[in-house]
Amino acid sequence: MSEKQYLLDKTLERWKGKRIAVGIGSDASFSGILGGFDEEILLLKEVTDYAGNRARELVVKIDDINWITLL
Repeated sequence: MSEKQYLLDKTLERWKGKRIAVGIGSDASFSGILGGFDEEILLLKEVTDYAGNRARELVVKIDDINWITLL
């Protein structure tokens, strides 16, 4: 495992169960509770997008994420 992946795993483990926001592509952003993750995906629960639309869950490919913030 590379140092970069190790830092991501360590950080996401601390953030599990907390509200985060992710940016996907150039114009999509979502916030939700981090439910879980592995080397390839993040699972967000109680999701809201930038326009206020809501969803129960969102699965996001980590390679498609531009940024992640802890809210």
